[in-house]
Amino acid sequence: MGSPKSYITSDELQKCNMLSIIDEFSEDLKDVRGKCMDIGCGPGDITKDFLLPNLSLDAQIIGTDISDSMIKYANKTFKDEKRLHFEVLDIQTKNLPKKYISEFNHIFLFHSLHWCNDIR
Repeated sequence: MGSPKSYITSDELQKCNMLSIIDEFSEDLKDVRGKCMDIGCGPGDITKDFLLPNLSLDAQIIGTDISDSMIKYANKTFKDEKRLHFEVLDIQTKNLPKKYISEFNHIFLFHSLHWCNDIR
């Protein structure tokens, strides 16, 4: 996956796709409240700059990614104590940690399934 800074400089396609999704679902996104998870958030720039601003002010997001370096960078660069933080999570795990089970009102996943070896 490379370094977080390198990833950010080459994620124009993901940003373009996010803008398209946000445009298409803008009315629905405004009503998203509560605890949300963004799976596969990478370095956190898209979560912070594109997803979070389009949700209700009552929404909070936990960005998750398998990469420890991405999550460290995301927390250092984009963390917001009230609405946004990041945690390491391998979504392919067969035993999801209990702290994630039935805890979220909304789950987002963009550009991540192609990284999974077993999507079941």
